[in-house]
Amino acid sequence: MAEVVNKILRGTFGRLWAQGKRLANVKSFEAKATLKYETVDINGELCEQQRYLGYSLAGTIVVHKTDTYLVNLILNGMVTGSMPPIKLVGRLADPDANGSERVEIYDVTFDEATLMKFENATVSEESVPFKAGGFRYLDKIL
Repeated sequence: MAEVVNKILRGTFGRLWAQGKRLANVKSFEAKATLKYETVDINGELCEQQRYLGYSLAGTIVVHKTDTYLVNLILNGMVTGSMPPIKLVGRLADPDANGSERVEIYDVTFDEATLMKFENATVSEESVPFKAGGFRYLDKIL
């Protein structure tokens, strides 16, 4: 049983890079693919069927606020109207696991930019929701 438990991936060993720069202050990272279907009623069938149409990508980066790096990636584009291409690479490499996972997420667009936020007696965090145009696995645990 301990052998199985020790293979469970721990988020402590997750890493994130934005534009090739490692974000050492990352607290959490999530990227999801949401599959899109259209419901199809087939003549003579009582159960509805689903026809796959495509997918969308979205996620959230949460960092301990130490700098303005993420906002700075899009700051000029916010003013000029020409957003830069953004690429993220996430990796989860737990030393007890049977390998590591690494995924590249490209054509990233940030949904919002927190210009400033603070609260007394708290550690500052920044949450950056995003959408993306594509992904590919660079490494998988099989």
